[in-house]
Amino acid sequence: MSSGVGLATEDFWGRMNILCGQAGGRGAQFSVWLLAAVLLLLCICLAAALWRCHRLTQRVRLVMEQVNDVIEGLIHHKKPTEFSEAGDTLLGKFQHGIFQLYGILCSYEERERRQKEELGSAISDLVHQMNTPIANIRLYSGFLEDTELSAGERQAFAKSIARQAEKLAWLGESFGKLSRLETGIIKLQPVKQPVLPALLGAIDQITLKAKENGNDIRLSGNQKLTAVFDRKWTEEVFYNLLDNAVKYGNRDSAITTCLMEGEIYVRIDVVNEGPQIPEKEYPKIFRRFYRGEAAGQQAGVGLGLYLAREIVREQGGYIKAAGRPDGRTVFSVYLPCCDAGSLERLPVSILPESEN
Repeated sequence: MSSGVGLATEDFWGRMNILCGQAGGRGAQFSVWLLAAVLLLLCICLAAALWRCHRLTQRVRLVMEQVNDVIEGLIHHKKPTEFSEAGDTLLGKFQHGIFQLYGILCSYEERERRQKEELGSAISDLVHQMNTPIANIRLYSGFLEDTELSAGERQAFAKSIARQAEKLAWLGESFGKLSRLETGIIKLQPVKQPVLPALLGAIDQITLKAKENGNDIRLSGNQKLTAVFDRKWTEEVFYNLLDNAVKYGNRDSAITTCLMEGEIYVRIDVVNEGPQIPEKEYPKIFRRFYRGEAAGQQAGVGLGLYLAREIVREQGGYIKAAGRPDGRTVFSVYLPCCDAGSLERLPVSILPESEN
């Protein structure tokens, strides 16, 4: 092949000499030689460009293969490091960015998985809670078919059926509220406003039930306090706490509500007299469908405190329970005095321990 190239080169220069001779004169000969040099330079530049293009093509192919390996690895939940992220390179930045995107997608996948588990657990809990009143209704309905029952017995069974139906209605209503809240169908709209009207609204709802139980509801503290909360849903919180105080407190006893101002939270206490909650139950009482040992035969499904906690938490506050040395039980609701943006700017050192 080399001999062929040599002959071709000699032939080329031979023809150039003939051309120069035919052209005659030094000027024409110089022009032809200059033209030949330019053509040769162009050929060399073209060859260099083709070589660089070939090298660039190979490099692009290698990079694309590495990118493909990164993507394939992420598909199989692996994180292969094909490019160094130590240097400030475009490929390193690309790899870092795609790893971040992968992390975001994984977090969404994990959240969806948890939501499915929570939904399955919630449905299982709901079915379990519904089974008891349904079974009782069937049982009492069967008793009512007995023709030998007295009027008093029939009335007792009818009342039992009514109580179980009321429990089912309360269960459906509470679970519906909770589901709408957890899935974001209902959006709380906390605004800064006086706390007293919401508390009085809850007291007004529970007054009749409290009177039947002989409870006197008392109001104390600073009644001019303001906080950031959603009026309708926070009133639901106060009602649930007062309802628990009536159901599980002593008959003919006082239930005290107290408003206190803090540095970043307004505190609302609901205090009742009655059997204290065992120390071991405090971490559990705000769980969904949890009912303590003291609940006994009292009506309820174990959703009130859980719903109250979720409502308060959605508004940037928190709720806790504690026993007092005098034997009374207190549930404390903490509502933020300012909006969430202002709260985030506060030093962590002054936040309450439960929020740190």
